[in-house]
Amino acid sequence: MCRMKRLPLLVTCRPGPGLWTLTAVLLLLLLPACGAATPQAGTPTLTPTAVTPAATVTVPAPASTPAAGETAAPSQPTAVPTAAAAATLTAGQPGALIAVSMDSRVGVLLDDFPAAMRDRVADALLTAGDAFWQAKAQHQVRLTRNRLNFRGYITPGKGQLPLPPPELWQIELDSAGPVRETIDGHDLILQNYTFHSTLLADETSPGQSEPALAAPGGVWQEPFIFPADPDLLLQHTGNACVNEGGYPAHSYDSENIFDLYDYTCTADSGGPAGCHRTSLPNLSCQEALAAYVGTVQTAVRFERLPWDDSLADQVRLGPVTNATAPDLMVVAADLSNNRLVYRYIQPDDCALQEGAVGAPGWRRLLQFDATVYNVGGAPLTVGPVRAEDPVHHVFEYSACHDHFHYSFYGDFSLEVDSTASGSKKAFCVQSTSRYSNYELAPLTHEYSCSVQGLQVGWVDEYDAGLDAQWIDITDLTIEGDAQTGDLVFASNSDQFLCEGTPELDENGQPVWEPSGFTTADGESIDRPACDFIPGWQENNEGRLAVSIPAAGSFVTAPCPGPQVGPRRNCGFSPLPEGKTAVCTPGQPVDLTATTDPETLQVVRVCERSAVLGGVACAYEDALANVTVLAEETAVSFTCPAMRDDPEAAGGYSVYTAPAWPNDAPAPVTIEGLAAPATATPTGADGLQTWTSDTWNVALDYPEAWTAVSSGDRVTFTAPEGVVLQLAPVDPGGATPEEYLVAAPLPNVRCTTAVNPHDLTVRTCSDTVARQRTAEVLLPPDAAAPRLLALSMSLPGDEAAFTAVVDSMRLR
Repeated sequence: MCRMKRLPLLVTCRPGPGLWTLTAVLLLLLLPACGAATPQAGTPTLTPTAVTPAATVTVPAPASTPAAGETAAPSQPTAVPTAAAAATLTAGQPGALIAVSMDSRVGVLLDDFPAAMRDRVADALLTAGDAFWQAKAQHQVRLTRNRLNFRGYITPGKGQLPLPPPELWQIELDSAGPVRETIDGHDLILQNYTFHSTLLADETSPGQSEPALAAPGGVWQEPFIFPADPDLLLQHTGNACVNEGGYPAHSYDSENIFDLYDYTCTADSGGPAGCHRTSLPNLSCQEALAAYVGTVQTAVRFERLPWDDSLADQVRLGPVTNATAPDLMVVAADLSNNRLVYRYIQPDDCALQEGAVGAPGWRRLLQFDATVYNVGGAPLTVGPVRAEDPVHHVFEYSACHDHFHYSFYGDFSLEVDSTASGSKKAFCVQSTSRYSNYELAPLTHEYSCSVQGLQVGWVDEYDAGLDAQWIDITDLTIEGDAQTGDLVFASNSDQFLCEGTPELDENGQPVWEPSGFTTADGESIDRPACDFIPGWQENNEGRLAVSIPAAGSFVTAPCPGPQVGPRRNCGFSPLPEGKTAVCTPGQPVDLTATTDPETLQVVRVCERSAVLGGVACAYEDALANVTVLAEETAVSFTCPAMRDDPEAAGGYSVYTAPAWPNDAPAPVTIEGLAAPATATPTGADGLQTWTSDTWNVALDYPEAWTAVSSGDRVTFTAPEGVVLQLAPVDPGGATPEEYLVAAPLPNVRCTTAVNPHDLTVRTCSDTVARQRTAEVLLPPDAAAPRLLALSMSLPGDEAAFTAVVDSMRLR
């Protein structure tokens, strides 16, 4: 996985969007931050002011992460709250206390809701509980991460100035409650709030980060411009507010945009040193916010407090396992931020060339967060990047991505039924977030991808959504509705990172030893020799049980937080597979949809895979996303080709969800769907194959026959007048198994057998009407419907009928 993090040194790089080589796993080509050294026009300017601290300071006990409405809020990164060791190690060594606060307002954008339901939605939001609004406020506060954690690369002469860990965040809502107002012409429900917390650090790093905070009494205000509604930001503003500086292209999505937000990004800020690597937007971030969401201007206030032992004890947070050496710990809880996505992989994609996916075409991927935490008492220093290393071969050039790699970091895998699948990942050892809040953990550090290392109390995190931060599960066999397995992250399993004391020679230089790995030319790849601390490996593996549904993506999963509106990427359900359609690529498709006028629904149209079926897509990738009104509503789009089968017809899949997530799902009737059947060219055996993308079956039929689809039924006609029809069967309340053993009519004789393609088939002969039928039972893991009927409506050759039955197979 490539994550080119921020650094002050610019190195020419042309990265591709995939995983680095399977054996060389640590990315080293580096890019600078895209944030400008000085604010752009329109950026609020605030100057620091000195104030006298209050005589007493009261810090409420940390609050738990609130739920959003009736659903849980997305989990924040979690530090282990074991401060006893840190308190013991820092006894008698006063550090620094900094009060952090911000006054702001956060809201829900109503513009997306049709006028027919907007007032009803507004009334519901005006009475939403505190948990909903606290979760909204947390999302807005989280938008400070990029500019504060990488502040040293954005503002010359400054250092990092991270917020305290989220466990210590306090959100106080204005007791007046939410109100309905207009900002920049946008209809919003808004709630005022105050954020506050307390930083605990060493005595000197606050002044290194910000000179105004060098001594008690100093104050610094860091300006910010926020979206009034922080959720669905990508859906509303595209990539205008995404800072991709230091990342490969295609490393953002609707779920990780919080961590890449930068209000200073301009529309023309492209290239290696700019905000935008994937594509240039049409507007700057501030222009896009004003045009589509509404803006809120505020500042985060940092105030250096006099030392107070009691206050320090209240806010000290984080484990310390060793007083004098670094110790890496995998944060297993962060694996819980995982999601399924569909992605189309081109044949020349670096992800394919370097083993991140099993094949080109549509792939189903399990994305997840991976976090390594330095819980030791000393920094872990890797040192400067060496572009050439002919002796130890730690650095290896990747032609695909046009840069050097470093070996090795860790292994990611998904273990299902004792079988593991996964790969090594690329790595740039850099401190990205401060999880600890104690005196041993400075606010600043010197590490980047050019001088690598992990500061005490800081983490190196890889967010779900980064390119190749995934495990390819496309070929995973899923029995029933879902399959459970263990998602495993093993850090430093190859011992390239010294969790202890580096071994040095008589000249003070590192001692190297063979790692057991070799280059493509057979040369030994060496690693630095290290005197590892006892038990260093005990916390280097994270494991989490995950359930993989048989179909769908994060878009069809329940909504994890306060995401409301028809553009949200959660809570959708597919139409019954029999309703999914084909079309002619490049031609317009015009559908009409109707639904319950009391609970308006959203219709989302996505691409379709000839191999995987429906591709549950995010809003930003949808062919159409339409809220169905009380009357017939048009759903129009251009038919896409099924990209993984150029010979097939075009195809699309349809998903629905309530426009307001508190409403119940309601049936949606869609008119204009075409039949989902295609025929491939005649094979060498004189047969051609009909396949159904909705039924997950295929059958071979003679070249002289024709196949015509109509709705849920396909009709095969032979030149001699024999007509066969294939259609789904309604078991009438019985299970398919019960249906197959039901007693036939007196004049009907049936036999049940397994055809040559392992499909259970009951063939029946009506001795009076001289008709034959066959019911075909699909395996439990096949796409619905599970029961199909093949009937001969006119007398014909019984052998031909049996041959067609026998040719039926799962595609």
